[in-house]
Amino acid sequence: MADGPFTSAMITDPAVLEVMTELYERERVIDWSSYDHSPDPFDHTATGFSIAPQQGDQLYLLARHGRARTVVEFATSLGFSTLFLAAAVRDNGGGTVYTAELVPEKAAQAQRNLERAGLGEYVRVLVGDARETLADVPEEIDLVLIDGWVPDVSLDVLRLLEPKLRSGAVVFNDNQEPGYLAHVRDAANGYRSMALLSDSGYKPRSEVSVRL
Repeated sequence: MADGPFTSAMITDPAVLEVMTELYERERVIDWSSYDHSPDPFDHTATGFSIAPQQGDQLYLLARHGRARTVVEFATSLGFSTLFLAAAVRDNGGGTVYTAELVPEKAAQAQRNLERAGLGEYVRVLVGDARETLADVPEEIDLVLIDGWVPDVSLDVLRLLEPKLRSGAVVFNDNQEPGYLAHVRDAANGYRSMALLSDSGYKPRSEVSVRL
């Protein structure tokens, strides 16, 4: 986690900032060198593994620039990134963030955080395997955030959503899994893609792709 208190260059709503700050500070003080990094997501019901605030600002800016109204996220975790996405959708005039979370306890916490921030009406939290729960999201998706636990699942989720991506849709990937990168960087699959450099101490960079 990056050092220093939470800041955002994009979010100004006090209610949203209060919840974001709380979530960020909870994880900023964790000693990650001694943390039990079990691969089982059910072992981490109180930990968000959140994106860096800078990445949240990037997502907000991308969603605002594209006037996103239909947004899909995998995975919700405690809702830190969801808050950025929902704030952008609200500020665009309305829409829905469809966000998938495998762990029910995390989904419930995320829902509470969104309600506290005044953004609950802009989000549908879908509990269960994203490869199933996201199958029925609407077409003409404007923006996708893929930030899941298992590399193969990230690519599975992207492939599930591909038929519903509008031309020009943005796909933001946090973990840069090798198989995922090979897919979006192959022009034959219908994307233009590049690494998005960051000066964050938490995440060095992300992958941003545009659907052709």
